Amino acid sequence: MVIEVMGHKAGWIALYSGMAGGGDIILIPELEYDIHNIGNTIMNRLKRGKPYSIVVVAEGIKTENNMKAAQYIANEIEYETGFETRETVLGYIQRGGSPTAFDRNLATRMGGHATELIINKQFNRMVSLNGSDISSIPLHEVAGKLRLVPQDNDLIIQGRKMGICFG
Repeated sequence: MVIEVMGHKAGWIALYSGMAGGGDIILIPELEYDIHNIGNTIMNRLKRGKPYSIVVVAEGIKTENNMKAAQYIANEIEYETGFETRETVLGYIQRGGSPTAFDRNLATRMGGHATELIINKQFNRMVSLNGSDISSIPLHEVAGKLRLVPQDNDLIIQGRKMGICFG
């Protein structure tokens, strides 16, 4: 099963959802992948008695012929392995769901901080979570900037140690 999530330029959603959801293969725009390696990973899983693989792809991975990511990867997996491979594109559906207790408390903390910024006439700032602290930073420091997943991100390192294929 190939599951496509949002992430045109940055693979944060694919990385986090793939790790949390038990992805066996996670493809993000920041990391190059080899389709033969993906096919070999799937075949090796089958030899170990694992008849299915969950492949999570960010929509912005490199593909040929401008194909959508999930469709391209599913086609390539079928070609490499001979197994029928289905794809699902979550798109904006992944934004749904009920908020967790953490989500609700974070929203309360951020909303309170934003209110304090307004009261203190501190405008053109973005409320942010830095570790476990709520703070704010000037908009000009973040506007128009893209934060990509670094190749040495701890989730990637730990995922590789767990046997997750990143391409």
